Amino acid sequence: MTDHLEADCDYSRRDIRMAWALHVFTASGVVVGFVGLSSIVEGHARAAILWLVTAMVLDGIDGPIARKIQVSKRLPNIDGNALDLIVDYFTCTIVPVAFLSKFDILPDKTVGPAGVILLTVGALWMARTDMETEDNWFRGFPAEFNVIIPTLYLLGENEWFNLAVLAVMCLFTVTYRFEFPHTVRVKEFRIVSISAMVLWLASMTFLAIQQDKPSQWLRYVLIAAPMWTVWQVANRYAQSRNAKHHKSSLSGHAL
Repeated sequence: MTDHLEADCDYSRRDIRMAWALHVFTASGVVVGFVGLSSIVEGHARAAILWLVTAMVLDGIDGPIARKIQVSKRLPNIDGNALDLIVDYFTCTIVPVAFLSKFDILPDKTVGPAGVILLTVGALWMARTDMETEDNWFRGFPAEFNVIIPTLYLLGENEWFNLAVLAVMCLFTVTYRFEFPHTVRVKEFRIVSISAMVLWLASMTFLAIQQDKPSQWLRYVLIAAPMWTVWQVANRYAQSRNAKHHKSSLSGHAL
């Protein structure tokens, strides 16, 4: 089996081992997610959030490394993208939905239907073959409920407000109209995007650690950090509309 997996590769054994190590590193996200799921079952919301943040950090690290060392060429028979999608569906959708079901985030009698919709929408998103544009923008919200649901929990807002937010994000997941940036791969404002995501995850982490008296300024950061993504999505949409309008105007003049 190993010989078959390493066939047609002109890399050294060290290169092959490095590729295997990276795939194992990616797969470890499922293990981290499972520990988070266990925390949810045991009723430890804050511990679960910390494990979800850890899974997000792992997910943010492995992709750039894989592209840099060209892991797909070193192990051509292992589909790193498929592996990543498996891990993502578990950590970005299944575990957050379990979190939603365990803790009081949504109004009574809406948790079940909401969970079904989130699981279905997440699965459909992961199966898309056109999820990214050529310049690395996601066509729709990339089903990253692992950041949305813990954020709503930590903010402690009205349950109907939380339901409305999740409904909007589900709509964004299945629509092509709004495009969301890949934090690492979109070159435009990349440093700002990464910084905003770091602040978002850091505020989630520290608010999860703080038990009795959560810091108010961390709550402000938790609200402000996602606003950068909101601006990016709105700006991208405006640019797309302007480009279509300009193209339509040129076509009209040509006629």
